[in-house]
Amino acid sequence: MEFRSLVEEFIINYGLISVFIVVALEYANLPLPSELVLPLVGIFAFKYNMNFAQVVTISILGGITGCIVNYYLGYKFGKPLIEIIIGKFPKTEKSVMSSYSWIKKYDKMSVMISRVVPVARTFISIVAGVIKMNIITFIIYSTIGIGIWNLALISAGYLLGHEIHIITTILKQYSLLVCIIAVIFTIVYIIKSRIKKTHKDT
Repeated sequence: MEFRSLVEEFIINYGLISVFIVVALEYANLPLPSELVLPLVGIFAFKYNMNFAQVVTISILGGITGCIVNYYLGYKFGKPLIEIIIGKFPKTEKSVMSSYSWIKKYDKMSVMISRVVPVARTFISIVAGVIKMNIITFIIYSTIGIGIWNLALISAGYLLGHEIHIITTILKQYSLLVCIIAVIFTIVYIIKSRIKKTHKDT
């Protein structure tokens, strides 16, 4: 049975609980790409007349849950966990290193912005745990980023229906654009913060 059919059957049988579980697993770094999972959730929410606001809210709660799981894994096992992940999945090294770099440069903002950047959006939780970022800060900024990402992709599925290939094509073509926008947003934020700090010091 193909992945799409599995997700559909899961949603038919378990409703909103299935949305929570599927999204939580994706954010917990299981090989379930959100670029496919979330639009499918939107498609089936429309098909089976599920409440759109409830679906988005539950998906955000699922995303936060998956992120917290990863955070605590990083918090408990530290860098050895990162080394194990890179050792078993060498292709993840670039994303993990990028997550370290983002946190070092942009601190808490990196947790929010990375949620809309493919691949890095899930590994950032483990790295945040490894460096022992404040859990409340982590949850707040993760929630904002997850909310934006989930709302966008679920809405796309809800509105475009069965044209999921259009969604995945757009995401592949514009992932670089998303990264550029994220970096610009972060730079603006940092500049504003420094200007504000300078005014306070004077």
